[in-house]
Amino acid sequence: MADQTIDETTHKPSASQLLIDVVRAHPAERISLGDLVDGLGHHAFGLLLLLLAIPNSVPIPGLPGVSTLFGLPMMLFASQLAFGMPRPWLPQYLRKKTLARLDLIHLLERAQPYVAKVERSLRPRLHAFTTATLRRVSGAVIFAMATLMALPIVFGNFVPALAILLISLALIEEDGLMMVFGFIVSIVAAAIVSLIVYIGIEAIQMALSRFFGF
Repeated sequence: MADQTIDETTHKPSASQLLIDVVRAHPAERISLGDLVDGLGHHAFGLLLLLLAIPNSVPIPGLPGVSTLFGLPMMLFASQLAFGMPRPWLPQYLRKKTLARLDLIHLLERAQPYVAKVERSLRPRLHAFTTATLRRVSGAVIFAMATLMALPIVFGNFVPALAILLISLALIEEDGLMMVFGFIVSIVAAAIVSLIVYIGIEAIQMALSRFFGF
């Protein structure tokens, strides 16, 4: 019995593999956001946020329009997590939005080697940082990072998306240490975006001063 338990634990699919399996199992050529919400089960919040973060947080070509399509659901799911909702919810007009199943599979398969590097270090630990209260805090942090991602800032979306990816994996695996690391990356992301905005404002002011004398 002990050997069987060890074997089952060893062969537990990773979060990235579970996402691929769910999309592969979908019978139609296109898969809707509603289908994804319904198919991800117990860890739906973490898995959905992981999926939404992948196009901007790993160095692979994304799908056309994915960032725009995924931005609003990411903020919506994050706010629901912050308010302690047990499962994700989408309005009907977002549930009906679809992506080509094969394109989504290819995106996830290309991303998996990068995500797997993080997944190999995950395990349940530091449970003080995975309580219901901290899950709600993580929702607020993800909402802030999703807002930063939505800003039209060159090179400004990678670090916020990486923070969301790390926090999502921490939620799935109940890894408090990864949660802390995700919060730290979020602080770094906010600092980087603030610096980029500051430099941009200073550059605009210098240009106006040079051309218009004020």
